[in-house]
Amino acid sequence: MTIFGRRPSLGFHLLLLLGIALQPVAGDAAASDTPLIEAVKAEDAAAVEALLEASADANAAAPDGATPLHWAAYRDVVSLSSLLIDAGAAVDAANDYGVTPLALACENGSDAMVAQLLDAGADPNLARMTGETPLMTCARTGRLETVEALLTAGADPNAAEMARGQTALMWAAGQAHADVARALIDAGADVHARSQGGFTPLLIAARVDAPALAGLLVEAGADVNAASPDGVTPLIVATLRGHTDLAIHLLEEGADPNAAATGYTVLHWVSGSWHTELTGDLRGIVTDRDNEWASLNGVGSGRLPLVEALLAHGADPNVRLAEHPPQFGFASQRFRVSLTGATPFLLAAMDARVEVMRALVDAGADTTLATEEGTTPLMVASGLGQVPAETRVREADSIAAVEYLLGLGADVHAVNAIGRSALHGAAHIRSDTLVQMLFDHGAEVNVADIRGITPLMIAEGGGHILLPGLGGGSTADLLRALGSEATDRNSFIDSYRQGPIR
Repeated sequence: MTIFGRRPSLGFHLLLLLGIALQPVAGDAAASDTPLIEAVKAEDAAAVEALLEASADANAAAPDGATPLHWAAYRDVVSLSSLLIDAGAAVDAANDYGVTPLALACENGSDAMVAQLLDAGADPNLARMTGETPLMTCARTGRLETVEALLTAGADPNAAEMARGQTALMWAAGQAHADVARALIDAGADVHARSQGGFTPLLIAARVDAPALAGLLVEAGADVNAASPDGVTPLIVATLRGHTDLAIHLLEEGADPNAAATGYTVLHWVSGSWHTELTGDLRGIVTDRDNEWASLNGVGSGRLPLVEALLAHGADPNVRLAEHPPQFGFASQRFRVSLTGATPFLLAAMDARVEVMRALVDAGADTTLATEEGTTPLMVASGLGQVPAETRVREADSIAAVEYLLGLGADVHAVNAIGRSALHGAAHIRSDTLVQMLFDHGAEVNVADIRGITPLMIAEGGGHILLPGLGGGSTADLLRALGSEATDRNSFIDSYRQGPIR
């Protein structure tokens, strides 16, 4: 879901005005007033003054309803707007799109122009056709003095625009303007308000990485655990956006580390890296529909401190994923494993993050817990479920993770519900070192899954079952040397043609 689109350019509100204002208008009176708009656009004070002294109509509008005062506000020339107001210009005149001079002054972030228009009686609550008020616009631009002036003049801090139901406080939160947010809260802005999509100001603040603003909102009474309709909490938002310092701050403010209405917890997310659509539109977090990867960076730096903070605040190290997250690209294909029932420890093993695995063990993680299909941490650390060309796991890290798991007593003989073992995984990623390591700990080289596929068959398939018959290279040679039996090419191809095992 897009919480804030790009700041509307004056093109939408004004370029039509700019183009149309140049067109001749029928009628002698209108024609005599056209030069006034032109003089204002040219910022020619002498010409404006001369035209007004010659009785030019200060309110004569262009075909789209824009008046000379609109242009003075747009150009941000206070001396010209003063001349026009003194000549009787209507300060609340709206063009055909509902845009007033005050709205344009707020777009510019012009303290002086806003003050002048308010002093002249401009209504601070007149909204555009979209429902956006001057206060919302000024809250977005971050002009504290202007926001305070609007509030003093009676602007409603809880008015909501029509498109998404956002208030001025949400606009301020979306741009991380803490000082503006404080002024709005002091004026009665509702910290519990929700947009049409169900987002609160705190959820929005979590998205843009604004710790000071988040603290301010919580201090003002915002519920740190108030979730969006699909169960996303501010802590989840901050973590998915990669804002680890903010996530830790939210924990200190009382955020629940075990919130799992989404089917996963923050500890699941931060323990590993998922090739998923977990953060796609259906989850309500993505802000750039055309680039989900760029929109959500995930946890980069600060992963271990966040894991430790979550555990220190009571996160359950053995909580299980409620369902397998949707996945991108080849991750959804034949060699994937279902993560339903996965623990944070298993996800850390899959991503070969030994430092995270150790922290989880120190906090009481059960290293024997497998997924609902029986896939173990050793299997995924060995390569089961990794995707060629998509995985970010380095072989050296996988080796370290497998060594750690074997040191903990992981079972090299275990197979999951479809009969695959850790050795299948090592053959899948074509790691000779892992194959040898698992064999040295007793792994059976001829173990076959429910379709009869052995590690050697996978190695001969080019490292994965998607590409049968590529020879296998050194990994296949090693497996043969360790006692793997020759493969039946026809049975391999028949299995491949049957499609995924599910």
